[in-house]
Amino acid sequence: MSTRGGQIGAIPRIDTEGVREAWVLHRGALGDSVLTWPVLRHLARSGVETTFVADLAKAELASACVGVRAMSAEAPEMVALWREGGSLRGRPGAGLVLDYEHGASQARDARVKRMFPKARVIAMPQARGGDMLRAFIDAHPLAQTETRASEGEEASGDAIVLHVGAGSDAKRWVMANWCELHERLCDEGAGVIAIAGEVERERFSRTDAGFFQRMGGRWIETLEELREIVGGARAFVGNDSGPTHLAAQMGVATVALFGATDARAWAPVGPRVRVVGRLGAWGSVDEVARELSAMMS
Repeated sequence: MSTRGGQIGAIPRIDTEGVREAWVLHRGALGDSVLTWPVLRHLARSGVETTFVADLAKAELASACVGVRAMSAEAPEMVALWREGGSLRGRPGAGLVLDYEHGASQARDARVKRMFPKARVIAMPQARGGDMLRAFIDAHPLAQTETRASEGEEASGDAIVLHVGAGSDAKRWVMANWCELHERLCDEGAGVIAIAGEVERERFSRTDAGFFQRMGGRWIETLEELREIVGGARAFVGNDSGPTHLAAQMGVATVALFGATDARAWAPVGPRVRVVGRLGAWGSVDEVARELSAMMS
Protein backbone atom coordinates (compact mmCIF):
# COMPACT_ATOMS: atom_id res chain seq x y z
CA MET A 1 0.00 0.00 0.00
CA SER A 2 1.24 3.49 -0.71
CA THR A 3 0.08 7.05 -0.32
CA ARG A 4 0.96 9.96 -2.53
CA GLY A 5 1.70 13.64 -2.45
CA GLY A 6 1.09 16.57 -0.17
CA GLN A 7 1.18 17.10 3.56
CA ILE A 8 -1.06 16.02 6.42
CA GLY A 9 -0.77 18.91 8.82
CA ALA A 10 3.00 19.04 9.24
CA ILE A 11 3.61 15.30 8.73
CA PRO A 12 4.44 14.37 5.12
CA ARG A 13 2.58 11.62 3.38
CA ILE A 14 4.84 8.59 3.11
CA ASP A 15 4.82 6.98 -0.34
CA THR A 16 6.30 3.47 -0.18
CA GLU A 17 5.75 2.49 -3.81
CA GLY A 18 8.94 0.94 -5.17
CA VAL A 19 10.75 1.27 -1.84
CA ARG A 20 12.39 -1.87 -0.48
CA GLU A 21 14.65 -0.39 2.18
CA ALA A 22 14.04 2.61 4.44
CA TRP A 23 15.97 4.21 7.27
CA VAL A 24 14.44 6.39 9.98
CA LEU A 25 16.84 8.68 11.85
CA HIS A 26 15.73 9.98 15.24
CA ARG A 27 17.38 10.97 18.51
CA GLY A 28 15.21 12.27 21.32
CA ALA A 29 13.32 11.56 24.51
CA LEU A 30 11.21 8.44 25.01
CA GLY A 31 7.90 10.13 24.24
CA ASP A 32 9.21 11.67 21.02
CA SER A 33 10.66 8.31 20.01
CA VAL A 34 7.38 6.46 20.59
CA LEU A 35 5.52 9.10 18.58
CA THR A 36 7.48 7.96 15.52
CA TRP A 37 6.02 4.45 15.82
CA PRO A 38 2.99 5.00 13.56
CA VAL A 39 5.41 6.04 10.81
CA LEU A 40 7.60 2.99 11.49
CA ARG A 41 4.53 0.74 11.56
CA HIS A 42 3.31 2.09 8.23
CA LEU A 43 6.67 1.36 6.61
CA ALA A 44 7.02 -2.12 8.09
CA ARG A 45 3.48 -3.18 7.22
CA SER A 46 3.96 -1.87 3.70
CA GLY A 47 6.64 -4.53 3.26
CA VAL A 48 9.56 -2.11 3.50
CA GLU A 49 12.69 -3.34 5.30
CA THR A 50 12.93 -0.57 7.88
CA THR A 51 15.85 0.34 10.15
CA PHE A 52 15.28 2.68 13.08
CA VAL A 53 18.42 4.56 14.10
CA ALA A 54 18.13 5.97 17.62
CA ASP A 55 19.65 5.67 21.06
CA LEU A 56 20.07 1.92 21.45
CA ALA A 57 17.47 1.27 24.17
CA LYS A 58 14.82 3.22 22.25
CA ALA A 59 15.73 1.52 18.97
CA GLU A 60 15.43 -1.90 20.63
CA LEU A 61 12.10 -0.92 22.18
CA ALA A 62 10.75 -0.01 18.74
CA SER A 63 12.11 -3.26 17.34
CA ALA A 64 10.34 -5.32 20.00
CA CYS A 65 7.02 -3.50 19.67
CA VAL A 66 6.83 -2.51 16.00
CA GLY A 67 9.03 -5.07 14.26
CA VAL A 68 11.64 -2.82 12.68
CA ARG A 69 15.40 -3.37 12.71
CA ALA A 70 17.20 -1.56 15.54
CA MET A 71 20.43 0.35 14.99
CA SER A 72 22.24 2.38 17.64
CA ALA A 73 23.04 5.96 16.69
CA GLU A 74 26.35 5.34 18.46
CA ALA A 75 27.23 2.33 16.31
CA PRO A 76 30.55 2.84 14.48
CA GLU A 77 28.84 2.92 11.09
CA MET A 78 26.27 5.50 12.25
CA VAL A 79 28.12 7.86 14.56
CA ALA A 80 29.60 9.81 11.63
CA LEU A 81 26.11 11.13 10.86
CA TRP A 82 26.17 13.13 14.08
CA ARG A 83 29.90 13.82 14.47
CA GLU A 84 32.30 15.25 11.96
CA GLY A 85 35.45 13.36 11.12
CA GLY A 86 34.02 9.85 11.18
CA SER A 87 34.10 7.41 8.30
CA LEU A 88 30.82 7.16 6.39
CA ARG A 89 29.72 3.80 5.05
CA GLY A 90 27.43 4.20 2.07
CA ARG A 91 24.00 2.53 2.02
CA PRO A 92 23.20 2.47 -1.71
CA GLY A 93 20.29 0.05 -1.22
CA ALA A 94 18.21 2.54 0.74
CA GLY A 95 15.38 4.05 -1.25
CA LEU A 96 13.91 6.24 1.48
CA VAL A 97 15.28 8.10 4.51
CA LEU A 98 13.05 9.84 7.05
CA ASP A 99 15.25 12.26 8.97
CA TYR A 100 13.87 13.91 12.10
CA GLU A 101 16.93 16.17 12.36
CA HIS A 102 17.13 17.23 8.72
CA GLY A 103 17.87 20.93 8.39
CA ALA A 104 19.69 21.19 11.72
CA SER A 105 22.92 21.85 9.82
CA GLN A 106 23.97 21.79 6.19
CA ALA A 107 27.03 19.70 7.07
CA ARG A 108 24.93 16.96 8.64
CA ASP A 109 22.42 17.01 5.77
CA ALA A 110 25.32 16.52 3.38
CA ARG A 111 26.56 13.55 5.41
CA VAL A 112 23.10 11.98 5.27
CA LYS A 113 23.07 12.34 1.50
CA ARG A 114 26.54 10.81 1.21
CA MET A 115 25.56 7.83 3.35
CA PHE A 116 22.30 7.29 1.43
CA PRO A 117 23.22 8.41 -2.11
CA LYS A 118 20.21 6.90 -3.90
CA ALA A 119 17.56 7.58 -1.28
CA ARG A 120 14.78 10.11 -1.27
CA VAL A 121 15.36 12.04 1.97
CA ILE A 122 12.30 13.46 3.70
CA ALA A 123 12.73 16.09 6.41
CA MET A 124 10.39 15.01 9.19
CA PRO A 125 8.91 17.51 11.65
CA GLN A 126 9.23 17.14 15.40
CA ALA A 127 7.31 14.04 16.44
CA ARG A 128 3.99 15.07 17.98
CA GLY A 129 0.79 13.38 19.08
CA GLY A 130 -2.74 14.75 19.18
CA ASP A 131 -4.59 15.92 16.10
CA MET A 132 -1.53 15.89 13.84
CA LEU A 133 -0.66 12.26 14.45
CA ARG A 134 -4.29 11.15 14.23
CA ALA A 135 -4.50 12.82 10.81
CA PHE A 136 -1.44 10.89 9.66
CA ILE A 137 -2.93 7.60 10.85
CA ASP A 138 -6.27 8.35 9.19
CA ALA A 139 -4.44 8.71 5.87
CA HIS A 140 -2.14 5.72 6.50
CA PRO A 141 -4.35 2.93 7.92
CA LEU A 142 -1.40 0.56 8.27
CA ALA A 143 -0.01 2.92 10.91
CA GLN A 144 -2.85 2.14 13.32
CA THR A 145 -2.11 0.38 16.61
CA GLU A 146 -4.16 -2.74 17.22
CA THR A 147 -6.54 -2.77 20.15
CA ARG A 148 -4.97 -5.22 22.56
CA ALA A 149 -8.35 -6.10 24.03
CA SER A 150 -11.66 -5.26 22.45
CA GLU A 151 -14.27 -3.18 24.22
CA GLY A 152 -15.84 -5.14 27.04
CA GLU A 153 -13.16 -7.82 26.88
CA GLU A 154 -10.73 -8.09 29.77
CA ALA A 155 -7.13 -7.42 28.85
CA SER A 156 -4.41 -9.97 29.38
CA GLY A 157 -3.06 -8.22 32.48
CA ASP A 158 -4.80 -7.84 35.81
CA ALA A 159 -3.06 -4.77 37.25
CA ILE A 160 -3.73 -1.08 36.77
CA VAL A 161 -0.44 0.76 36.31
CA LEU A 162 -0.13 4.32 37.63
CA HIS A 163 2.88 6.18 36.26
CA VAL A 164 3.29 9.22 38.49
CA GLY A 165 6.33 10.80 36.82
CA ALA A 166 6.84 13.19 33.92
CA GLY A 167 9.58 15.04 32.11
CA SER A 168 9.06 18.11 34.29
CA ASP A 169 7.39 18.84 37.61
CA ALA A 170 4.87 21.11 35.90
CA LYS A 171 3.49 18.16 33.92
CA ARG A 172 2.84 16.02 37.01
CA TRP A 173 -0.57 15.58 38.61
CA VAL A 174 -0.14 16.28 42.32
CA MET A 175 1.02 13.27 44.33
CA ALA A 176 -1.80 13.58 46.85
CA ASN A 177 -4.22 12.89 43.99
CA TRP A 178 -2.23 9.86 42.88
CA CYS A 179 -2.28 8.51 46.41
CA GLU A 180 -6.04 9.03 46.71
CA LEU A 181 -6.64 7.30 43.36
CA HIS A 182 -4.38 4.42 44.40
CA GLU A 183 -6.25 3.93 47.68
CA ARG A 184 -9.63 4.09 45.96
CA LEU A 185 -8.67 1.46 43.39
CA CYS A 186 -7.21 -0.81 46.06
CA ASP A 187 -10.38 -0.47 48.14
CA GLU A 188 -12.33 -1.63 45.08
CA GLY A 189 -10.18 -4.76 44.92
CA ALA A 190 -8.07 -3.81 41.92
CA GLY A 191 -4.43 -4.75 41.60
CA VAL A 192 -2.47 -1.51 41.34
CA ILE A 193 1.20 -0.85 40.57
CA ALA A 194 2.57 2.67 41.04
CA ILE A 195 5.77 3.35 39.10
CA ALA A 196 8.23 6.16 38.47
CA GLY A 197 11.53 6.50 36.65
CA GLU A 198 14.98 6.89 38.11
CA VAL A 199 14.94 10.64 37.44
CA GLU A 200 12.03 11.04 39.87
CA ARG A 201 14.06 9.39 42.62
CA GLU A 202 16.21 12.54 42.69
CA ARG A 203 13.49 15.01 41.71
CA PHE A 204 10.71 14.12 44.19
CA SER A 205 10.36 16.30 47.24
CA ARG A 206 10.38 14.57 50.61
CA THR A 207 6.58 14.84 50.69
CA ASP A 208 6.18 13.34 47.21
CA ALA A 209 8.62 10.56 48.04
CA GLY A 210 6.52 9.81 51.12
CA PHE A 211 3.36 9.53 49.02
CA PHE A 212 5.17 7.26 46.56
CA GLN A 213 6.40 5.02 49.36
CA ARG A 214 2.88 4.90 50.80
CA MET A 215 1.68 3.52 47.46
CA GLY A 216 4.40 0.88 47.48
CA GLY A 217 5.89 2.60 44.45
CA ARG A 218 8.38 0.83 42.21
CA TRP A 219 11.33 2.54 40.55
CA ILE A 220 11.80 1.59 36.89
CA GLU A 221 15.41 1.44 35.74
CA THR A 222 15.27 0.26 32.11
CA LEU A 223 13.00 0.59 29.08
CA GLU A 224 12.77 -3.19 28.89
CA GLU A 225 11.41 -3.29 32.44
CA LEU A 226 8.97 -0.52 31.55
CA ARG A 227 7.79 -2.40 28.45
CA GLU A 228 7.13 -5.55 30.47
CA ILE A 229 5.10 -3.71 33.12
CA VAL A 230 3.10 -1.64 30.66
CA GLY A 231 2.54 -4.57 28.32
CA GLY A 232 1.16 -6.65 31.17
CA ALA A 233 -1.25 -3.98 32.41
CA ARG A 234 -5.01 -4.15 32.34
CA ALA A 235 -5.06 -0.35 32.15
CA PHE A 236 -2.64 2.55 32.49
CA VAL A 237 -2.95 6.04 33.97
CA GLY A 238 -0.19 8.59 33.42
CA ASN A 239 0.79 12.20 32.91
CA ASP A 240 1.83 13.71 29.58
CA SER A 241 4.98 11.58 29.45
CA GLY A 242 6.86 8.98 27.45
CA PRO A 243 5.42 5.97 29.32
CA THR A 244 1.87 7.21 28.63
CA HIS A 245 2.63 7.42 24.91
CA LEU A 246 4.12 3.94 25.17
CA ALA A 247 1.00 2.50 26.78
CA ALA A 248 -1.24 4.04 24.12
CA GLN A 249 0.94 2.74 21.29
CA MET A 250 1.01 -0.73 22.85
CA GLY A 251 -2.80 -0.83 22.71
CA VAL A 252 -3.29 -0.67 26.48
CA ALA A 253 -6.39 1.13 27.79
CA THR A 254 -4.87 4.50 28.70
CA VAL A 255 -6.06 7.50 30.69
CA ALA A 256 -3.80 10.49 30.03
CA LEU A 257 -3.72 13.42 32.46
CA PHE A 258 -3.22 16.93 31.10
CA GLY A 259 -3.04 20.32 32.78
CA ALA A 260 0.26 21.93 31.83
CA THR A 261 0.28 21.10 28.10
CA ASP A 262 -2.23 21.13 25.25
CA ALA A 263 -3.75 17.72 24.58
CA ARG A 264 -4.69 18.80 21.06
CA ALA A 265 -0.99 18.78 20.22
CA TRP A 266 0.42 16.21 22.64
CA ALA A 267 -2.28 13.68 23.55
CA PRO A 268 -1.16 10.07 23.18
CA VAL A 269 -2.64 8.27 20.21
CA GLY A 270 -3.92 4.73 20.36
CA PRO A 271 -7.08 2.65 20.02
CA ARG A 272 -8.17 3.09 23.66
CA VAL A 273 -7.13 6.50 24.97
CA ARG A 274 -9.07 8.97 27.08
CA VAL A 275 -7.80 12.39 28.12
CA VAL A 276 -8.72 13.98 31.45
CA GLY A 277 -8.00 17.68 31.95
CA ARG A 278 -6.98 20.45 29.60
CA LEU A 279 -4.39 23.18 29.38
CA GLY A 280 -4.63 25.13 32.64
CA ALA A 281 -7.18 22.82 34.28
CA TRP A 282 -6.22 19.45 35.77
CA GLY A 283 -8.89 16.80 36.20
CA SER A 284 -10.08 15.61 39.60
CA VAL A 285 -9.64 12.17 41.15
CA ASP A 286 -13.35 11.54 40.57
CA GLU A 287 -13.01 12.32 36.86
CA VAL A 288 -9.99 10.06 36.45
CA ALA A 289 -11.65 7.20 38.34
CA ARG A 290 -14.81 7.57 36.25
CA GLU A 291 -12.94 7.47 32.93
CA LEU A 292 -10.86 4.53 34.07
CA SER A 293 -13.93 2.59 35.16
CA ALA A 294 -15.66 3.29 31.84
CA MET A 295 -12.68 1.97 29.88
CA MET A 296 -12.52 -1.26 31.87
CA SER A 297 -16.25 -1.98 31.96
